[in-house]
Amino acid sequence: MVHFSLVLILLCKVMTQDPGTLDRADVDPRFSCIADLVEDNQSPHRFCPYCELFPPDYTKHCKLCEMCIKDYDHHCLFLNRCVGRGNHRVFLFFILSMVIAHLLFIATATSYLYGRMPASHHGLSSWLTLLGEEFWVVVLVSMNGLTVFWEVWLLVEQFESVATGTTTYFRQCESSARQRSLGQRWAIVLSFLLEGRRRVGRGQSREDKTAIDI
Repeated sequence: MVHFSLVLILLCKVMTQDPGTLDRADVDPRFSCIADLVEDNQSPHRFCPYCELFPPDYTKHCKLCEMCIKDYDHHCLFLNRCVGRGNHRVFLFFILSMVIAHLLFIATATSYLYGRMPASHHGLSSWLTLLGEEFWVVVLVSMNGLTVFWEVWLLVEQFESVATGTTTYFRQCESSARQRSLGQRWAIVLSFLLEGRRRVGRGQSREDKTAIDI
């Protein structure tokens, strides 16, 4: 019950925290209007026609939320919420808590099924009988196991993005940050989880930044 309460609290924080909505005060100071781009012989590649502003690097407009999100990671369809600078850390803690919750359920259900097994019979017939009597318990254990695999894959992708100083959406443009050692990556991930210290885009090369701008 304590862990279930923790999961609900983290879920509420993910759903209510601002994901990192871009304000007018946070727009890219390099370009104040399209006229500046014309004078500099540049194309307005990064102009957001929906918000009518020039967002800074690693900002993307979400058409589902109808807003630009700073350090955009992805739009979670299960939560119907964007994940960005404002709630990325809480989102990772929420997924971690869900992994623990599913593992607790699997351990408890497995212990329950083992207790229901007759002490004198452990053959195939006994397992089939138990499967028929506790069919939905076995189904729930299987579903929780598959969910754990999906959540672990999601966490691996998320931690890889954090360790390389970018997000899952912009990670395909990252190259130089991947040269960090395994110890450095773990240090960056732990620092982000414990202290929330991370700067998206740190350690990028000029070519990577150009690719993202385009």
